[in-house]
Amino acid sequence: MFADLRTRKVPPAPQSEVVYLILSAELAGQSGQYKVAQDNYLKAAKLTRDPRVAERATQIALFAKDVPRALEAATFWSEREPQNPAPRRIAAVLNLREGMVDRGIEQLRALLALPGIEVENTLIELVRMLDSEVPKDESLRIMEQLERAFPRTAEIHFAYALMATNKGEYQLALEQIQKALAMRPSLSRAQLLQAQLMSQMGDSEAARDIIRGALQNDPNNDRLRLIFAQFLTKTGDLRGAERELKRVLSKEPGNDDARFGLAVLLLEMGQDERAGAEFLRLSADEKWRGQAYFYLGVLEVRSSHFSNALQWFDKVESGPNEFDARVNAISVLIKLGRPGEARIRLGDLRRRFPNEALRLYLLESELLVKRKDPKAAFELLTGALAEMPGQVELLYSRALVAEQLDRIDVLEADLRAVLEKNPNDVNALNALGFTLADRGERLDEAQALLERAMRLKPDDAAILDSWGWLQYRRGNYDQAAIYLQRAHKLLNDPEIAAHLGEVLWEKGRRDEARRVWRAALKSDPNHDEMKRIKSKYREAFGH
Repeated sequence: MFADLRTRKVPPAPQSEVVYLILSAELAGQSGQYKVAQDNYLKAAKLTRDPRVAERATQIALFAKDVPRALEAATFWSEREPQNPAPRRIAAVLNLREGMVDRGIEQLRALLALPGIEVENTLIELVRMLDSEVPKDESLRIMEQLERAFPRTAEIHFAYALMATNKGEYQLALEQIQKALAMRPSLSRAQLLQAQLMSQMGDSEAARDIIRGALQNDPNNDRLRLIFAQFLTKTGDLRGAERELKRVLSKEPGNDDARFGLAVLLLEMGQDERAGAEFLRLSADEKWRGQAYFYLGVLEVRSSHFSNALQWFDKVESGPNEFDARVNAISVLIKLGRPGEARIRLGDLRRRFPNEALRLYLLESELLVKRKDPKAAFELLTGALAEMPGQVELLYSRALVAEQLDRIDVLEADLRAVLEKNPNDVNALNALGFTLADRGERLDEAQALLERAMRLKPDDAAILDSWGWLQYRRGNYDQAAIYLQRAHKLLNDPEIAAHLGEVLWEKGRRDEARRVWRAALKSDPNHDEMKRIKSKYREAFGH
């Protein structure tokens, strides 16, 4: 940041003093002495009266978050370059942000009077800065004062509507949009914001009509047509979205934004061959290459061509899809029967994306459980908890693994730690209640836990299963059958089927039990709970 003015020529002044001030400012900036850097650059700016030096002084003050100095430097800069919008924009925003609204309005008035100024973009930038740095009530109050100062400027009303939308004040936003459009009916951004608001308020038909009207007024606005296609996609009119995107591409074949939108749309519509052709075309463009490679990998996964998918995912080396491409590559390696390589990649990915460590630990744990290696999963999750103590998802996952290892002490400790953080965690209540019930221990405690879970989620199949199993352990077979049948009707799961069949068998309804078990075995013959049933009730299976 502090090196680009060293070789600049400065106008005659006390030359040696100017050189000294600029060099010492640069050195001070590099060593973090920003106040010295600001002082010296501001002095140099006033000596040279060079707007480039004033600009530098402004940049350093902004970097150091020294608002008074930034305002002083920006004001001096605008005096030296009165036709340059940049210093006035900075001065306007800083004054408004600091509550000096009259001064901000004065700067904004001068800014909007400049020839060739892009009023709309300038005000959008103003809204963005105020939105991020000023509290809600204050930012809306500033926009209200700007509206009073510029009552006949459509862009001001649009900016006010944009701020109100960002703050969730939709009615106010609509009122301001209507004012803007009354002055400038063709203000396309205002029309789009109006459509967005109508959509958020549940009136999709009105939103569609607004965008259609905007397109009728400006049929050559490809950006507007792209937004309309996005809106149609969101509302489920995929054919309509495809039609709009094709219209853009027929007029402008090189519009890769439209081509990418069409490719993703075709993917969503299940037209994989056409989508693949579009993504291949996009892969020739460096800007789109990473995203194109990612979606080509997705298409290969859909076709179960896992080796091809891996090649595409591995080509994604940067961009917005890089992380997802690497995760998908790991999933593909698992499908290809290469779990060892998948684990190595997971470790590398955790080091490269530390913010995603939780998700990656959980993914690796799931991989180990599927490989029937609960001990390794337990060790992994224990290590993860050492890095992220008390993390609820890790605690819950380790509890489930601990159950497989018969480490009921760890299971109970982890689930109670979860419940200490969130007493209404339904999954933890159910898991702990079921475990106690299944072991036939502390049934009153199991009942208290499951009653809480039932109150929170009375129609959850897993909880109904646990409650039915508790009744079975208590010897209440009739009640057990009622709840287990409800659970089985809600969710055709092998574990629920195993429990229901066992209760029916013990009640003497053995033909019904056989039917339930056989259906479960047909859908998942290797399920652990069904293996237990086959071992315990050999006579039911003709052994």
